Amino acid sequence: QTEYILKMNLYCDGKKVLIVELVVFTDGWINYQSSLYFISSERKSWAESRRYCTERGADLIIINNREEQVSETNFVTISCGAHVWIGLTDSDMEGRWKWVDGSTPGTEHLMLICCFRSWGFAEPNSIGDNEDCALTHSLGWADFSCYNIFQWICEKNNISP
Repeated sequence: QTEYILKMNLYCDGKKVLIVELVVFTDGWINYQSSLYFISSERKSWAESRRYCTERGADLIIINNREEQVSETNFVTISCGAHVWIGLTDSDMEGRWKWVDGSTPGTEHLMLICCFRSWGFAEPNSIGDNEDCALTHSLGWADFSCYNIFQWICEKNNISP
C-alpha cells in the first residue's frame, strides 16, 4: 500500500503545542500513534456512518486520551470545521452516554483540553428528547438526532489481527 507523509504544526491560542507527522495511505486512512483513522468526505446518518466503519474493520472514533482529543480536533480542522460524527451515544438510556465499545466517558472529558472543551456550551441538551448521537465541531461536542447526516471519523487499531 502506497503512503506519504503529512507534517502538521498544531497551534493553540497562537502557540505551537504539537508537531505531528502523519502517515497517510492512498486509500485515505491516516496512521497516527497506534491507530488508523479515516475522515469521510461524504455525509451519512450516525448509524450509516458506523456501518461504513464496521464494514472496514473499524468503528466511529472514541476519544480516550489527550493526544487523541488534540488529533480529533485537528481532523475536524482538516475537514474544514465540519460537523463530524464521533462514536458516542445515549440511545440505550437517555443521559447515559457510552462510547461504541461500551465504555463511558471519564471525568477527563469534562476538563478543558488545550483550546477545546469536549461538550460545547449547554450540551448535551437533548432537544425534544431526540438527540442521542454525538458529533464534534469547532465549538465542542454536541448531541444531535442520529438521523441527521454529517461527515464522520473511523478509527481502528493499526496492528492487523
